[in-house]
Amino acid sequence: MKNKWTFIDILVLCLEIAIPIISIVITCAVPQGRALDSDIKLAIIGGGISIPIVLLQISVTVGQNSNDRCNDETKTAVMHLSEQLNHISPILEKVFLSQNDHIKRFVYRRMEEVTKTINAALSNNNSGELRPSEYYEELLYLADMIIRDRDEHKKKFTGEIWAMTSFAEDEWIADEGYERLWTEKLKSICDKGIKTRRLCIVPDTVYNIISDSVFTAPQQNANNSFWGFISLLEMYYSNSVRKKTSEHYFLRENDNTDLTDIKGFFAIKLTNGELHILHGETVDKNGALTAKVLFNPDEIQELRNLFERYATQSYRMEKVISDVSKQNLFVDYLKRKNIDLT
Repeated sequence: MKNKWTFIDILVLCLEIAIPIISIVITCAVPQGRALDSDIKLAIIGGGISIPIVLLQISVTVGQNSNDRCNDETKTAVMHLSEQLNHISPILEKVFLSQNDHIKRFVYRRMEEVTKTINAALSNNNSGELRPSEYYEELLYLADMIIRDRDEHKKKFTGEIWAMTSFAEDEWIADEGYERLWTEKLKSICDKGIKTRRLCIVPDTVYNIISDSVFTAPQQNANNSFWGFISLLEMYYSNSVRKKTSEHYFLRENDNTDLTDIKGFFAIKLTNGELHILHGETVDKNGALTAKVLFNPDEIQELRNLFERYATQSYRMEKVISDVSKQNLFVDYLKRKNIDLT
């Protein structure tokens, strides 16, 4: 990188050139100067020559001090990076010293994969679509992060979970593996008193069932979207602690296509205001849920603003269901399932 001239550098250079010239002009060209005693003339010329030397020394000293500061900052950054890589270095050292070509080839291939993944994350400001196991690892990471935040801040804790769930038929799955474990984790988070706010994108197939003039529940082996929606209500509205801690908002799939296209997300807000999010939940070709991590804070905040637009009283789950179901006995059906929306 080329060094840039600062105003001070230009000023010092101009003075170094101008002062000797001025001293010579004063003693040789100005009449009053020519009339001075020769010793005084020599003193003026000597001063004109020595001042640039002093300025040069000052400039060199300032530059040296600046370089020293940069070097110190670089050393600090390198030490910090070294600390972060401590858990990797011993492993790589073992690989390089192993003299086992099979291990080396295996590690080099994996390092190439990791490098490509990291490069894609740097370029796109997101993780890209995660494998299902990675997706649930990230979910648990965010869950543990907000639990730690609550434990550290106690009564001063102001964090929350903010999320969105889609109940479209091709998006709703009943996974007995990862998803069941994650559901249990969600329950424990809510039982700890960590505030949860969730937008629920409800498809027309479910909306039509609960808003029909006569409510009729579909068969258990049909309409997974409806039964997934009922499961969510059972999870949060049949338990007094979770009901008090959580807020749910009912949106139809056409209320906002930007939200519908996202399909789902899980996010946390920490006490210090940090936002973290797993974005764009979808089902992969094997029927497993996946999503990507967003790294761009502006993009996360933009989504947060969209979330806040609908996390209002007008869209509260209790209000919307009460309004659309009217007297069709859907609320009575929920009560028989111990789901209390009041």
